[in-house]
Amino acid sequence: MSNLPTRKAWHDHYDRGRDFTPLAGDEKVVLQRHLPLAEEGHDARALDVACGTGEVARLLAAAGYRVDAVDWADAALDRAEAMEAGAVSYHRLDVTGGDLASLGPEGGGYRVITMRRALAHLPDRTRTVAELASLLDPDGVLCVITPHADRHPAKLRGICLDDTEIDLLRGGWEHAERVEAGESTALLLRGPKRGAVAYGEKRTPTPAAMAGVAVVVTNSRGQLLLGWNNARTMWELPAGKVEPSEPFQVTAVRELEEESGLIALAGAVVLLGTLCDATVGGFTRVTEVARITDFTGEPTVREPDLSRWEWHNLADLRSLPQPLFTASAQAVNVVWPGLLPDVPAAHHTPRPAGDLPLTFGEPPSARRLREQLVRDLTEAGWTDGPELQQAFEAVPRHAFLPEQPLLRAYANEAVATVFDEATGRSMSSVSQPEMQALMLREAALGPGDRVLEIGGGGYNACLAAELIGPTGMVVCVEIDPYVHARTVRFLAETGYADRVRLVLGDGTHGAPGALVPTAGFDAIMVTVAANDVPVAWREQLAEGGRLVMPLRLGGFTRAVGLRKQAGLLYSAGISSCGFVPMQGDGRWDETPDPIGESGYGIRWEDSMPSPLDGLDRALTVAGTDVWTGVTVVENESFEDLQLRLATSLPGFCRLTGDREQAGPIRLLKSMDLMAMVSGGSLACVAAERLEQDEHGGTPRWEFRVQGFGPDGKSAADTMAGAVRAWDRNLRGRATPALTILPADTPDRSLPAGDVIEKRTVRIVTSWPARDGVTGEGVGQDTAGEGGTAR
Repeated sequence: MSNLPTRKAWHDHYDRGRDFTPLAGDEKVVLQRHLPLAEEGHDARALDVACGTGEVARLLAAAGYRVDAVDWADAALDRAEAMEAGAVSYHRLDVTGGDLASLGPEGGGYRVITMRRALAHLPDRTRTVAELASLLDPDGVLCVITPHADRHPAKLRGICLDDTEIDLLRGGWEHAERVEAGESTALLLRGPKRGAVAYGEKRTPTPAAMAGVAVVVTNSRGQLLLGWNNARTMWELPAGKVEPSEPFQVTAVRELEEESGLIALAGAVVLLGTLCDATVGGFTRVTEVARITDFTGEPTVREPDLSRWEWHNLADLRSLPQPLFTASAQAVNVVWPGLLPDVPAAHHTPRPAGDLPLTFGEPPSARRLREQLVRDLTEAGWTDGPELQQAFEAVPRHAFLPEQPLLRAYANEAVATVFDEATGRSMSSVSQPEMQALMLREAALGPGDRVLEIGGGGYNACLAAELIGPTGMVVCVEIDPYVHARTVRFLAETGYADRVRLVLGDGTHGAPGALVPTAGFDAIMVTVAANDVPVAWREQLAEGGRLVMPLRLGGFTRAVGLRKQAGLLYSAGISSCGFVPMQGDGRWDETPDPIGESGYGIRWEDSMPSPLDGLDRALTVAGTDVWTGVTVVENESFEDLQLRLATSLPGFCRLTGDREQAGPIRLLKSMDLMAMVSGGSLACVAAERLEQDEHGGTPRWEFRVQGFGPDGKSAADTMAGAVRAWDRNLRGRATPALTILPADTPDRSLPAGDVIEKRTVRIVTSWPARDGVTGEGVGQDTAGEGGTAR
């Protein structure tokens, strides 16, 4: 390439008074002899490309042509225009990226196009020559003059073309005349070829990769077909190499029949993408993953290396007693992401989802367990209507938990599917069925409703799809790429892909604008714990719509049902729950503020942080104990006490720390302690088991408040009084009403109650005993992060 590759460099070259190599005598002879004006060419047009200071353009003008001359160096054109050449029009234009066609004569083309000593400088020579060819009139000629590589020293190779490159230029023309002109070669090109493109092959390459298809086949019971390979002593999928020019679908069908005798149609094969990894021998292994659920026949052994075919339950694959072929394991994890742990990595290029549906298969025991789950939920009061019962009966929960045994998949408990590698904390799960029933019931979904789900692994979205029917719409926004990919596959496997619109994105911002109904969503269901009520959720919810979400209040998560009225949100009920935390912009920091070197820390949650100076020294001195006289029995919930203190007690916080340390405060293993900080003093409350109940009767716990610091006794008394007031006025009889307003709402516009300040909203909690507000719970208390005596 040229040593002057940039526009500025060429400009500076000419601006310093330097010029292009002047026309040699031999070059002038070529131009004068081969580019004469025809007798009728009195109005002939010519184009000089990369004209520099215009020497060739002026020669063409002297021969009688009306000339357009183009260059991209301003200094060159300035000098060219300063010379007398009335028949030349100069244009500032980048040959490689400018619009050359805009210069073409109206109603025809150029009789002559010249390019002298410029082609070697251009990066896209073939394209540029083709564009110039399109500007010629039918009898026109393109004249390319280039320094020849054999006639110049090696250091000037960047401005030259050799014979091979010159011959490439000649190949695209009906008539190509080559004329030698001293140190240069001139090509006179006429009649660009317009025939079909030709194709060729390189020499036989050294084998470096192997391509095949792995066939993932399941039967009507949802079981996976694996063959035992005697030679490899491992299980493997039906698979084989791709024949030349053979479509992957055809390979899948052929190999399945050749190896197992099963017959399938190529039109029933769903391709899920390509895996690429390295084999032991150093080859690149390219595996197309083919999914088949419709076939005929029974598996039979047809290959000498295979001794038998067996159908395997998916959940059992994690504990196969014999090895599984790596490429087969990788293909299985494409179909059911996360089914097999610690599979050697392979790059997966997924294919766009097609319209071809799969046939879902499941064992009879799955339907039996699903029906039993519905009976259990109904008896406990969670599924109180036929529509909800039918939804739970229809959606196969185990399909969204393929790595779990069926008994676990249909247990009334949450099942974690993704864990934080650093902390081991659950980051995604399939929620507890009773909690899903509670939230679906509160969402009051009906036929034709438009629903937005924030977070989720697909199961809850399918339940919603069953409730709203084919005329409704479910949009599910998931932030985790792995969970998103997993959900995409499970929706396809179960037949819900066309009923649930899955979006990869941060649910804090709601649904993409194009998916938001004109009037808003009839219901928004949030299946991750949120510390705020983002603007997008409030704006995308229709007037009168329902927002059901796990909302953190004072550090305790509660399932809250809300209705939108006149742009504000009002609670329809509250219940305890436990959900994984939001990620993305809705994430919050639970890092506690340490109390010196004491090993304890404070989580402020919704309270304004107070100074903790001196509290570590206060904890080294015996504190004050205040026994409240308020007791709870074993397994009795006191979540409403947590919520009452968190929403109404000034300086409320949660006390945490090392559960194993010996100190003045005994921390519970399962939860932080309710606490308050006031005036440099600390009070905290815990339920202590009464010793006199150790040997008989129902075990009981009494709430004890400990106080530390100069005002520890006063703080303990305040907290104990709040516990007694709860016992006297609220216990088991009331929950607060919530009103959620924008963060800029002035105090004078707030209803009566205690205010929790969030980033985007102000939440007013109004308790019936004090404010005369009637409250109803969303449902019974559920096992979550709330307090329970045990």
